[in-house]
Amino acid sequence: MTVAQTAAAKRVSYQLDTLWDFDYEPTHQELEALYETAKKNQWNGSTAIDWSRPVGREGPVLNVQVAFLGTNFFPSLTEEERREVEIKVSAWRLSQFLHGEQGALLVASQLVNPIPELDCKLYASTQVVDEGRHVEVFERYVKKLHKIYPVDPLLKGLIDEILASELWELKLLGMQMLIEGLAIAAFNLMRRQTGDPTLADLLDYVLQDEARHVNFGYFALKRSIPAMEPGKREFLEDFAFKACDAMYGRNERTGFRSVKTVWAEMGWDAEEIWRDTISNSQTLKAFNRLLFTEVLIPRLQRLGLMSDRIEPRYREIGLLD
Repeated sequence: MTVAQTAAAKRVSYQLDTLWDFDYEPTHQELEALYETAKKNQWNGSTAIDWSRPVGREGPVLNVQVAFLGTNFFPSLTEEERREVEIKVSAWRLSQFLHGEQGALLVASQLVNPIPELDCKLYASTQVVDEGRHVEVFERYVKKLHKIYPVDPLLKGLIDEILASELWELKLLGMQMLIEGLAIAAFNLMRRQTGDPTLADLLDYVLQDEARHVNFGYFALKRSIPAMEPGKREFLEDFAFKACDAMYGRNERTGFRSVKTVWAEMGWDAEEIWRDTISNSQTLKAFNRLLFTEVLIPRLQRLGLMSDRIEPRYREIGLLD
């Protein structure tokens, strides 16, 4: 199957065990508290955000020009072209988060079945509601801003692998710790950079949910990994490295490359601009590395998924000094 076919496929087949838990006594104090917080902090995407405001007009949406500092193509653009780049690249980025939120919705709905402890099942049920709400608000915002761009093949491939896995531990690691862990870091940066009040409100609400989701993954995994058989732990380590290697945009072959759709749409040489951005945007390079070295790598280390076996591979790609 080609990359394009993988991105377009809408069906993911999987085999998943469903586990009952008849021990109704709480066993996981941290998750019990997280479940209570989730119930208390529910919000309505239709009413919590003021959707009557025009989007993308009161200030930069994501201030994407920062990402193009140092490139050859950006300084030559007219103000009108820069404004078009701001809207379209912002719409492309937010579209990927929209698709990621739908992926998180699908994974969260799976987790209720195979995860063994009732505390985890109860919390996972609240995340299903959270992710549905996130899909709702991102879809609404992106459509008001411009249009929804197709899912990036890399993102789709990673989520499909998470969905197809029989291991609930891989689902937690892949979605809660890796994809949503990166999303939180990106959302925080977007919140600081945006000049659009509607997007700012949206991100404030989404971030309070996402913090719980990452904590859920961490709390559940830190109990299971120490007792895990070595082969299974190595499998999780290998998956985490493969995901980081693919998502860490450091050359023409890595990262989320479907942004080239925007450049082609504007009638420009998409490959040339992609190479220019990857080679010359020091801001983008620094941000990409920061996401991994300050966010993901420490979490993998705390979980015990950074063994002497896998560590050299992270050094080879520049994510460990």
